[in-house]
Amino acid sequence: MNLLSMNILERYIGKTIIMMMFAVLLMSSGLVFIIKLVEEFKNVGEGNYDALTATYYALLMLPSDIKEFVPVVLLIGGLLGLSNLASHSELVVMQSTGFSRFRIGLAVMKTAIPIIILTMSASEWIIPKVEQFARNMRSVAQSGGSMLSTNGGFWAKDGNNFLYIRHIENEHQLNNISIYHFENKVLTSVSQADSALFNGKDWTLQNLQTATITDHGIQTTHQANQNWQTTITPSKLGIVSLKPESLSIAGLADYVSFLTETGQDSKRFQIAFWRKVYQPISMAVMMLLAISFIFGPLRSSAMGTKLFIGIIAGFIFYVSNIVFGNMTLVFSWLPIAIGALIPSLICLAIVWWLLTKKRD
Repeated sequence: MNLLSMNILERYIGKTIIMMMFAVLLMSSGLVFIIKLVEEFKNVGEGNYDALTATYYALLMLPSDIKEFVPVVLLIGGLLGLSNLASHSELVVMQSTGFSRFRIGLAVMKTAIPIIILTMSASEWIIPKVEQFARNMRSVAQSGGSMLSTNGGFWAKDGNNFLYIRHIENEHQLNNISIYHFENKVLTSVSQADSALFNGKDWTLQNLQTATITDHGIQTTHQANQNWQTTITPSKLGIVSLKPESLSIAGLADYVSFLTETGQDSKRFQIAFWRKVYQPISMAVMMLLAISFIFGPLRSSAMGTKLFIGIIAGFIFYVSNIVFGNMTLVFSWLPIAIGALIPSLICLAIVWWLLTKKRD
């Protein structure tokens, strides 16, 4: 078989697989959008948050929501594409003309490369900005314009105070808080606290330092703990709290450095960082798994059976990514970089077993 014929067959295989992937992506996107929309409609009526804004928000968040499932989309789309070719005996015909299984697998992997590059590029430079815009739009609408989330922290207007919170650990713990108090549009005091804890009723500021501006100069005071009367509640913080998955790789690296330097727990963000770093490997492994289903012991199974097994395998892989990542929070002896890679290594072992089992 000459080079031209091989290129034609590679393009044909790639076209078939991409069409199936697009169909899977379209269906999964529709399902995710509907679920997100139903979830957001529960918040309609809060502040200026109406149905149109909720729909727009769900649409803007769609790329962010779907990017987590891209490896599974590659698996199912690749499996459907190859199964479709196999059901029409096209793979057999290709092999009879000298187009080996290795060449078929190589064509499949070549198809995945631009998809992997596109996904990683969007995840790094486009999706985080779109998600940030969407979250700001929702927080402004729900708070009536009194709250704003940025990559550098969280701003809020609280009566005569303007608040800046560098890090929201969770909805009940805030870190690195600055409070700017104004009287008649004039700054009269600046307070800084290491953290704030919510006890179910009130907030307590810890290690509070206050600089009060008077006609005679600046007076400073220090308090170990101080009750904090504010309209900021845990439910409001849930709107704008920073999600590790929403940051880019570079953003996660910077944020992990900040948390480490300030002595705060950064494990959740480290897990998200390594998951993103390993995502190209995850996507490539899913394509290899699709190939092993076609040329391994499942080659004679019906398309429906392969599809069912593929969906189950994709779901298990998605869940295992979460489980092994969280295991590093429990078992300190397990490095986060290794824990995030374990699901892909397990899948690679399964791929090897399926392909070598055929030759035994």
